[in-house]
Amino acid sequence: MISISRRSFKKSVLGSFIALAAFGGTALTATAADKITVGALRFTSHAPSFVAFEKGYFTDEGLEVEFKFFQAAQPMAVAIASGDVDFGITAISGGLINLAD
Repeated sequence: MISISRRSFKKSVLGSFIALAAFGGTALTATAADKITVGALRFTSHAPSFVAFEKGYFTDEGLEVEFKFFQAAQPMAVAIASGDVDFGITAISGGLINLAD
């Protein structure tokens, strides 16, 4: 069994959000009382974000996180583009690439 410290796990999850923000060309400008909405799919591959939420890692960093769940990546991309969600946790799909084009 792999052992990972709480601090290391927290850094990994928060680092993932920062990487997503940088990859998307968006600056992460959250302050202590910011509420962010995160689009997600109900997949086990996205479990680190759900675990971080349940363990209070986002709250520890002063973020109020709300998850908005989607059935596929493409509608999530539309929600990100329209500003309905701030971040999205998903894989690269054909529909996502078409929307980015």
